[in-house]
Amino acid sequence: MDNQFLRTLKKITGITPLEIEPQALHLCDTHYNLLVEENRKFNLTSVTGPVEAAEKHFLDSFLLLPDLAHLKNPKVLDVGSGAGFPGLPLKICRTDLDMTLLDAVGKKTAFIEMVIKKLKLKQARALQARAEDHAVKYREYYDMAVSRAVAEMKVLLELTLPLVRMGGKAVISKGPGAYEELAAAENALKILGGLVGGVRELVLPISGDKRAVIVIEKVAPTPEKYPRRPGIPRKRPL
Repeated sequence: MDNQFLRTLKKITGITPLEIEPQALHLCDTHYNLLVEENRKFNLTSVTGPVEAAEKHFLDSFLLLPDLAHLKNPKVLDVGSGAGFPGLPLKICRTDLDMTLLDAVGKKTAFIEMVIKKLKLKQARALQARAEDHAVKYREYYDMAVSRAVAEMKVLLELTLPLVRMGGKAVISKGPGAYEELAAAENALKILGGLVGGVRELVLPISGDKRAVIVIEKVAPTPEKYPRRPGIPRKRPL
């Protein structure tokens, strides 16, 4: 039986500088199959085709791996994980990660927990919570926060930086318009203690879609008043 998803994933990871173990790719295949099955019951994602999912879910998540290369056993938070992206593919490739996948929607965190159990991933958990509430207990706790396609940059900064320790990073994946969003987030960066550490511009190999992986370094403590209560960062961005 032809496995178009796995064949595509092997092909597109093979033409990148990323080195993904074959076992990791097979675990991603299981994640994908569970996603397709559960998506028939719940609306987890609009991207389910094998080729499109291989590129826009899994390869897109792998693009954040270089930012983890210098860290050993880091505590990582995936903010707005949805169906487990980018957190689960990162965890599959880097088994040493202590990975928390955060989403406000219960059906999505339930799905992530199912995948974690099916793949027997250790030191991985899904939490149904808003980042604003999670920061009450886990303020400046994580070595890195990751996120993609969740909100505009100045909103994401308020949802991630308060949860990242001093010297840690927020790594955010964006599409076209990343530099415009960064420019608009200048005030938020200054208030929240962030500094742009770099931007990697990439092009997805099949669709040709552009990506920008933005690294934000935590260089100063975030004032205690941030993040503001749930919903306010989106309604009144910094």
